[in-house]
This record gives sequence, C-alpha cells and structure tokens, in this order.
Amino acid sequence: MMSTRENFISAAAPALLAVLFPFYWITFLGQSFNGFEEAFKQDLLTLNWRDLLFVLIGALEVFVYISLSKHLKCYLNANAARLLLLMMASLVTLFHLTVVFDIYLALTQYNSLSENISFAAMILSLGSLGIFTLVAAVFSIVSLVNKQLPPLLKAFCVLMLLMCILQMTVVLAFTNVFLFPAALLILSIYFVKEREELEVI
Repeated sequence: MMSTRENFISAAAPALLAVLFPFYWITFLGQSFNGFEEAFKQDLLTLNWRDLLFVLIGALEVFVYISLSKHLKCYLNANAARLLLLMMASLVTLFHLTVVFDIYLALTQYNSLSENISFAAMILSLGSLGIFTLVAAVFSIVSLVNKQLPPLLKAFCVLMLLMCILQMTVVLAFTNVFLFPAALLILSIYFVKEREELEVI
C-alpha cells in the first residue's frame, strides 16, 4: 500500500494535469483552422512557452501512469494492467519526445531537410498516439473485468475506454480534450480517498 505522502503526490499530479492538458491543446489547435496536421507543422517551426508546457504535460502523464501501476500492486490479478500502464507511459514519452524535432527546427534555418524532419516528427507523433490508443483500450477492458478494483478506478477506466473509441473515430477525437481531464479528476479523487483511508488506519 502507498504511503500518505505518495498518495498526496499521486493525487496532485492528475489534478494539475487536468488543468494543463485542456489549456495546452485548446491553445495548440487554436493556432490553425486547418486541423491538427497544420497546427503541428506550425508548432514545429517555433520555440515558445507551449513547448515547455508540452514537456511538463508529458512528464505529469508518465508519472500518473507509473504511480497507478505501482498502486495496482495492492490488487489481485492486476499484473497485466500494470504492464499495460507502463507501456502507456513509454508511448507517452515517445510522443512527447517530438519536442526534440521542434527544438532542432526552431534553432536552424529552414532547408530541404526540414520537410523530411517535419514528416518524421508527424509519423512518430501519430504512430505513438495510435498505438497508445490501442494499448489504453486494452488496459481499460482488462481493468474493467477485474472484480478487485474499486468503483472509482473502474469509472476512470470507463472514461479511458470511451476516449479510445472516440480517438479511433478521428472526427470526434477533439472531445478528449474535455474527457481526459474528467478521467484525471476521478483518479485524483480516488487517490485522495485512499490517502484518507491510510490516515484512518
């Protein structure tokens, strides 16, 4: 079982991410009315505060999945879910590593190689996001069939599964800007409740 301090940090991380995530992606997509691809290309050519926020969001999301994976040690038949969470954390890391392309393109003059770098960054971004969606869907299903998990964790998994389905439709993927923060707040509440239980014990 996690300590009170660990539960407090685990509760704070998803709560902070629930605020930063929609703020970043709404401002990101607001750069262009031509969709994700055009906004992505525009962002690659500039280096600003959004890049730092992008890295922070990635670090927080990785921390949330790793913390949840550690917490699932408390439950029976959760090894598969824990492994899937670690895979999700790895894919999030890969997705956010695209900031390296951003830094390179922003600090060098645009040339013939820049177009290839932008394309590689796009492939890495979309590829890791697509695989993450599949892994997250499997994690959600595996967790939902585990009778040992408490209701709040299952509510988190229900929202995660819904997000994965919407992500696969592409057209409705933008709704995840609001669904993901809702899932994170549920997870934060779960960790707060767990912390209170530890204090009672």
